[in-house]
Amino acid sequence: MTKKILITGARGFFGTRFINRYKTEFNILGLGSDQLNITDNDSVAKALAKFKPDYVIHAAAIATTDFCNQHPDLAYKVNVQGAVNVANACKAHDSKLVFISTEQVFNGNPEAGPYSETDQPIPDTVYGHNKLEAEQKLLAIHEETWVLRFTWLFGLPERHTSINPNVIWNALQALLNGQVMKERSNEFRGLTYIHELIEQFPRIFNIPYGIYHTGAHNSASRYEIAQHILTELGQKARLPDILEVNDAPKTRDVRLNTTKLAHHGLQFTESKNAISQCLKEFQFR
Repeated sequence: MTKKILITGARGFFGTRFINRYKTEFNILGLGSDQLNITDNDSVAKALAKFKPDYVIHAAAIATTDFCNQHPDLAYKVNVQGAVNVANACKAHDSKLVFISTEQVFNGNPEAGPYSETDQPIPDTVYGHNKLEAEQKLLAIHEETWVLRFTWLFGLPERHTSINPNVIWNALQALLNGQVMKERSNEFRGLTYIHELIEQFPRIFNIPYGIYHTGAHNSASRYEIAQHILTELGQKARLPDILEVNDAPKTRDVRLNTTKLAHHGLQFTESKNAISQCLKEFQFR
């Protein structure tokens, strides 16, 4: 029998692409914020009772850091209480839960990454605090829960999908607009190709429940990544248009150690190579 998946945040960068990829393999109900108010406990319970999903992928969130900092009450209502409502409904209706979290739970850690799942997160933003609290609450509510801490996802615009700010799209926009790119040489993040993540995603349904760091390893700074993208695009002449900046008081390193997930057979291409692969698939090289 075809498995049923309910996905919240279905109109986002991840959700739209996940649905496009698996709409013929799973029975998927994708719900955007205008279709399901996750802060309304009764609405969430009714949605699950009606659809009876085998799995719920909870991707809905307010993820804009500045907005969360400026509107902490609303951010908490959506990012924490909304997630709790989803977990309670999953437990009540025997649905397994995948909760999408973030590398940003480590934003305030004084030591540099990559971080493993056993490292204690120290968030320093409202969004990071929200996600960490939601992780803890969901795991306590529903034992059949996977928490996936994502790195920064990247990709390019596609028909009927959303786009988010990401390293490749930002670079292309800068090139088209003749803008100088300001990139930090003291910032390090994992950068994961959205389609590589989505292709491997069903395997997650077969691994033990718990917290997992998800995504690509990356040894390059944001500045070095920008250089790589322009080089791959055949735009070496534009390299002087990348302005190296270090306006943060210290090095920011929120990379994740994904060894735990690799032990279960989920491995990701190193970020530079994944960027090259993305550009190749979209016929840029």
